[in-house]
Parts: sequence; C-alpha cells; structure tokens
Amino acid sequence: MSEAAAKRYAEALFDVVQSRGTADQTERGLETVHQALLESDDLRKVLTHPRVSKEKKKALLASIFKEDVSQEVLNLLKVIVDRGRETILLDLKDAFTAIADEARGIVEMTVTTAQPLTKEEEDKLVHAVSSHLGKQLRVRAQVDPNVIGGVLIKIGNRLYDGTLAGKLNRFSQALKASR
Repeated sequence: MSEAAAKRYAEALFDVVQSRGTADQTERGLETVHQALLESDDLRKVLTHPRVSKEKKKALLASIFKEDVSQEVLNLLKVIVDRGRETILLDLKDAFTAIADEARGIVEMTVTTAQPLTKEEEDKLVHAVSSHLGKQLRVRAQVDPNVIGGVLIKIGNRLYDGTLAGKLNRFSQALKASR
C-alpha cells in the first residue's frame, strides 16, 4: 500500500518538476532524503512517532534538508507529514526514479549470475537487450550462487530465466508431469 501511495506522490511531484525542467535535481534531492533516512534510525523513528507533532516533524525536515534539496522536494515532504503518510518516505525516491526513467526512455534491468560478470560480458548483454527493446538500460548486477550458471534477467515485471538452476527445475517439473 505504501508503494502505491509513494507512486501517487511521486507522480504529482514529477508533473511539477518536469514542467520546470528540474527532474534531475529533484531526483538527486530525493536520493539525499532517502540516504539520510536509511542512515539514521533516529530520524526515521522521530518522523514516524505518533507523539511528535506535525509541526516539529516539518521543522526538523526543513532544518535538515533546506540546503540539500529543492523547495519542491521540501514542500512535498511537508505535505506528506501533514497527511500522516511518513511511512512512504523510504519508497518515494524509487517511485520517482521509476517515473523519471520511464519519461526518459530508460528501463531498469536486474541481471543475476552465479559469478560477477566482466565489464565486457555486461556490455555485450546490455547491448543485446537494449537493441532488442529499443530502450536505454540501467543495469543492476547481482550475484547469487544458487543460479549455478547462466543468467537471470528481470526487466519490469518480466523475468527471463536462462539459468542452469531454472533449466534443471523445468526439467524436473517435466519429468514429474510425464509420470
């Protein structure tokens, strides 16, 4: 539920900043807020504590981020506090980045392999997938020894399983189905 709410707030913010041409700056500001929240348990606790007044929360956010984020980001943070939706703050940056990437024609691709890919292997894979999709890719590489070999690619909600573990699993399912 918080991801859906974060997406709605991010869409509203994106509409404002895109018309002003400040989407990149806004994304950097949201990254700053995200990092601060990840690094400070105390900040997260204060922002989500029901006994801390909305005014104190807004003043705290303004004092922490007034130099580091745009006025649009600061205003959005205050609106979120006013509406009691502080729990979505950690999801806001990812939601905004997804919307901004879509507008830029960038797609996120997660590549999972048993061992780290070399730069050459990653470039070759990115080129092949990018030319197939006709879009730019933002690559997130992961290593998972459970894939045994091959590559698992996730783009949006689509999963392309070319792993040895996946093939063995499909083979096992086929054998069970044939009995």
